[in-house]
Amino acid sequence: MILTIPQIEAIRDKAALQMIEGKTIMEYSDSGTTVSKQWPITVDLVLLECRFALQMKQPDIYGEWSRVRVGNMLNNFRGL
Repeated sequence: MILTIPQIEAIRDKAALQMIEGKTIMEYSDSGTTVSKQWPITVDLVLLECRFALQMKQPDIYGEWSRVRVGNMLNNFRGL
């Protein structure tokens, strides 16, 4: 976990803003060529990973991480 808490929170905030603004996928075309740009991983997964990292770094603030939670269809146990 090399990222600091402010860095993780910045990633989380940017992902949330992108989702709210509907900018998770961008597409444009020029002279018959279509180009699309999107996040390397989906925004919802970015948010889950940020939450997990924050829980690992500061469980007293963000809640403790528990393996007992039900899987969230992403084949992990970070749950929603």
